[in-house]
Amino acid sequence: MKKRVGVFVCECGTNIAATVDTAKVAEYAKTLPGVVYATNYKYMCSDPGQELIRNAINEQKLEQVVVASC
Repeated sequence: MKKRVGVFVCECGTNIAATVDTAKVAEYAKTLPGVVYATNYKYMCSDPGQELIRNAINEQKLEQVVVASC
């Protein structure tokens, strides 16, 4: 049985986004087996970023998460 996976890619301001196209990484993640939700956000570690993760877990019924950040 496949797990429902969410992928959250952080831009870290420009620290990561200066060299990695985080939007493309999130779009690619959506094509991976089991991934039902993927997004990028400027500061995933911030309060709004953490709220984004919590909301997605509840709304998308995620069973596993991957957070790609610094």
